[in-house]
Amino acid sequence: MRFLRKSNIEIVAMFCLALFLCSCASSKTVVTPDKTVLSPALIKKPIVITGSGFQPKETVVVELIVPKGVELKGLKDVDKVGIAVATADDKGNFKTKVGAIIVLQTFFQVGWKNGKPDFKQAKPLPPRKYEILSTGVMSNKECTSILEFVPPPKKK
Repeated sequence: MRFLRKSNIEIVAMFCLALFLCSCASSKTVVTPDKTVLSPALIKKPIVITGSGFQPKETVVVELIVPKGVELKGLKDVDKVGIAVATADDKGNFKTKVGAIIVLQTFFQVGWKNGKPDFKQAKPLPPRKYEILSTGVMSNKECTSILEFVPPPKKK
């Protein structure tokens, strides 16, 4: 009898694990490019986030997970910050870009002088991998992807 109980518990646990894995696999997000130098070129050719597996017409909030030890200018003790918003289409897919203000304010953390970005006051995010979290507002479905800022090439 004891063996039968353990077996049933194992079956239920495996079923729950399978459901969890299937629910995660049904949604997906992709960051393009997923590896880049943090440069002003990202304003002209922005980072694009695409996703699938969300509810039709659902609003999707895209956030940068702030790693421990990384500080964002003007924000204290935050673990994530919004970088984009999208609306899923009829099939639950979305595509959005990281806008110029987010690149300047969040990625470069520029200062502002007379309404213009002042790169002399910038405190750019350090090169490393950053987790990007996309969350469906109605479904609460979450997907993660990685954006890596690499160091600029060394000048010769």
